Amino acid sequence: MALVKPRVWAWFGPPVLALAAAGCQPAGTAAPAKAPAPAKVEGAPKEAELATVTLTPDAEARLAVATAEVVRRPVPRTATYAGEVVIPPGCLTAVTSPFVGTVKAPAGGKVPTPGTVVKADQPVFVLVPLLSPESRATIAPQLIDAEGQVKQAKEQLNIAKVALDRAENLVRDKLGGSAALVDRKAQYELAQTTLRAAEDRREILAKVAGDMETGAVSTQTITAPASGTVQNVHAQPGQKVAAGAALFEVASLDPVWVKVPVYVGDVSRLAPDRPAGIGGLADAPGAPGERPGKPVAAPPAGDPLAATVHVFYEVPNGDGAFRPGERVGVTLPLRGEGAGPTVPRAALIHDIHGGSWVYEKVGDRKYARRRVLVDRVVDDLAVLVSGPKPGAKVVTDGAAEIYGTEFGNTK
Repeated sequence: MALVKPRVWAWFGPPVLALAAAGCQPAGTAAPAKAPAPAKVEGAPKEAELATVTLTPDAEARLAVATAEVVRRPVPRTATYAGEVVIPPGCLTAVTSPFVGTVKAPAGGKVPTPGTVVKADQPVFVLVPLLSPESRATIAPQLIDAEGQVKQAKEQLNIAKVALDRAENLVRDKLGGSAALVDRKAQYELAQTTLRAAEDRREILAKVAGDMETGAVSTQTITAPASGTVQNVHAQPGQKVAAGAALFEVASLDPVWVKVPVYVGDVSRLAPDRPAGIGGLADAPGAPGERPGKPVAAPPAGDPLAATVHVFYEVPNGDGAFRPGERVGVTLPLRGEGAGPTVPRAALIHDIHGGSWVYEKVGDRKYARRRVLVDRVVDDLAVLVSGPKPGAKVVTDGAAEIYGTEFGNTK
């Protein structure tokens, strides 16, 4: 007979667990207290309370502190872009050899190198013709071609003159814009330069043809067609050149043009009839040394990959400060005016982190440093996004000295 082992049942339900939990803590014992805080902060300073400078009467008189009121006023709207200095159309002239010959340096001088400033009619090369049978055979067709180029240049000059006169009449009668007039003047000047170059080439060829008939060989002096800067030199003394070979290029760099790529979505916001400000690439708008750029009409151009179109401005460059290919900062005028609180630019103080501040007068000889966010700078005014409210007085003369006093850099 088999023995049957008795079964033992164990129940670990919630009532047993609750009793066990209750048995772990004696009755009437309180929960443990929270750990104390590592520190206690009282009177946490605010940014506006960090910097209040109280000057003595003598210090305020010595600094000659002057204040100006924050005024809400309409200020022209602008946008800043990067531009590129380019040579205006018609101001880069290439000089070619009128016939086959040998290049020599001018008498008593040397061939100008690229970057050299030359005057109009200054000798650059001396060309000695090669009276070979081949050159004798080609001189007659070249002379005929030169006559045709002179006639064509005269026709272009007459057309440009008519267009220039019409544009001047429209501007005088207030029926046309000044941009079209500038474009017509540039075309007329280009036609004049082309005609002079064609006439010079015809005269040289005619003289060479006459020398061939008499058997005499006379050298020809190649001069600069206009005052400017030598951009490229394509021949060297002792080199033989063919008829029509490029010798050198001269660029007139006063004035220059600035090409500005503008996003297509911003073109409608621009004021095309107002001048722009041209300065250094890192300069703030309205910085000292900024030059006015007059809008000019130019052939439409753009960059489809960058989604930009090009606008052009003419800038005086008598001192040669701007060079072709240089990147510059351009402050473009926008349509309309935006009103906002303004302070004189002299009131702005910049810290080492690029933050902008002003000192607001909060009491008798008391000045509090306030952070400001500048939207734009137009002439000598700064338009604020945030800062002291209109009616507050900010320091203009003596702001830098108060800033130094606050940080212990002055006495």
